[in-house]
Amino acid sequence: MSFLHGVIPLLQTPFHGDGALDLESLAQQTNWVLRAGAATIAYPGFVSEWWKLTPDELLAAAEVIRRASSGRARLVLNVTAQATRPAVEQALAYAALGADALMVLPPFTVPTANTAILDHLGAVLEAVPLPHVLQYTSSLTGLRLEAREIAELHARHPHLCSIKIDCIPPGPILTALRNFLPGAFTYLIGYAGLQLDDALRRGAHGMMPGAGHLPEDLRAFAALRSDSSAGLAEFHRLLPLLNLEMQTIETSIALHKLLLFERGVIGSPHVRAPGPALDDEMAAQALEHLRRLS
Repeated sequence: MSFLHGVIPLLQTPFHGDGALDLESLAQQTNWVLRAGAATIAYPGFVSEWWKLTPDELLAAAEVIRRASSGRARLVLNVTAQATRPAVEQALAYAALGADALMVLPPFTVPTANTAILDHLGAVLEAVPLPHVLQYTSSLTGLRLEAREIAELHARHPHLCSIKIDCIPPGPILTALRNFLPGAFTYLIGYAGLQLDDALRRGAHGMMPGAGHLPEDLRAFAALRSDSSAGLAEFHRLLPLLNLEMQTIETSIALHKLLLFERGVIGSPHVRAPGPALDDEMAAQALEHLRRLS
């Protein structure tokens, strides 16, 4: 799937200062990432605080993004529900909104046998024949699936055509999967693209970062794709910001919101409770990195 290539930003969920959902800022953010050059966008991810949103809020946010991006970009909506029945319902609702593809996050909140996890994924895939991305987030969830299991799932459901490798290190997993899966399968890198240079050398097709430093991500990605050696200089300019961001998932959320607020894209950098804000020193470093990169 060619639209599952390149830099695909995951949108942040903006809130007002009182914690209420800010759909106007979400529409502005959607327009901003499209103007920056995104051809495909995705929502929600861990960086979007999906676990802090009600099902109605998730659907309302997805509707705003679809409306703002319609005819201008492809949209990947992520099925994050942690039980099979609501996950199938979520997938059907996203398909009805006009999603171009779905991403599916395997259940991880309680220890579950891989056979049951694969049954869950199979039920979502069976319900909606759209192209699907598997979100493989072992560094955050502790979930481990074998390359063979993912290949068998693809064989049963060929519209599972992509995987987001959202862990460190992604390279060995990518190489193992390429030994099992057909050439048309698409590999995306998460975890802010910290190991993007290695992943591209191993055959990755794109990345799914947060939206806060999208112009800088696009520039680094283009440089690496153009010349893997010369492009390292541009990528290395971005690395201090990525290292600051990826200390915890909450650090990542707060940093992206701060950058979007500083750029005038969203109305508030508020992180919905519970969730810490950046302290003054970390916020100052993030803004210093942004000024340097811009």
